[in-house]
Amino acid sequence: MSLMVEEAIKFAIEKEYEAVEFYEDMAKDTKRDVLAKEFKKLANMERGHAAKLKNLDYGEDNFSKVPEDMKIADYMADVEYKPEMSFTDIIQLAMQRELAAKNLYEDLARLSINENVKKLFQNLSNEEAQHKNFFEKLWDEEVLKEN
Repeated sequence: MSLMVEEAIKFAIEKEYEAVEFYEDMAKDTKRDVLAKEFKKLANMERGHAAKLKNLDYGEDNFSKVPEDMKIADYMADVEYKPEMSFTDIIQLAMQRELAAKNLYEDLARLSINENVKKLFQNLSNEEAQHKNFFEKLWDEEVLKEN
């Protein structure tokens, strides 16, 4: 397997653990019990994503030739979570993080030549899209109604 793919997968594992911490912090910091429950659920899902990635077979039979640029910077959120952030900023950050994760898994699925590995990345991408949709719905219900 290409070193680039291995680095991308290690990056993805790191980002999943960051997401776990992000959602656990948000669950702890929110005053809304309903959101705290959702954030804890998201943290557990992200923990599961990391476990799936850690168990992935990095064999050369699983990935095609990797482009020179894996676009790692494209998969990073611009801002870091801080407890004093506004609700609007938190939701915006969560959407950005989930979109970045979705895009990373879509790209890894495209590089996968093993159907099981491709399916794993497609499933992870779909789950991240669902997370993003959760925050977009929250944005629509909470942020847009306030304005």
